[in-house]
Amino acid sequence: FRNMDGWEARQETPPSAYLHISKPAWLDQNLNGIHLETYVMAGQLQRGHAPVCLHCERGFPKQREFMKLFTERARIIIEKWPGYRVLGPEGCSVCEIWVPLGSSAEETTEALANEIFRLQELTPLIDQTIVDVMSS
Repeated sequence: FRNMDGWEARQETPPSAYLHISKPAWLDQNLNGIHLETYVMAGQLQRGHAPVCLHCERGFPKQREFMKLFTERARIIIEKWPGYRVLGPEGCSVCEIWVPLGSSAEETTEALANEIFRLQELTPLIDQTIVDVMSS
């Protein structure tokens, strides 16, 4: 993801199987803005599923406004995607899907990446919503 045009990838310190993917304008430099997220920790290994989510955390200056407007705009798109749940506008999760872990690390990585790529399709709508809420 780091080599994709304009995208940034961050891990927590110390590094773990926890990944934030964002654009610079999403204000996620401190892991508390808008980002795509996935993680595979002990709980996910036990359950055999890992989440892929779109979040807008409290570090984003107009979090409530973004969550309300973006959820209104994106709901119709997200609800057409198999397995996705729309969680916004309350809280910080716009949507999520729980992805079954594969029989190998490569299979799991591919499945999680496919859902990250799906969420990246929302980038123009995320960017426009940021512009709209920051200018209001």
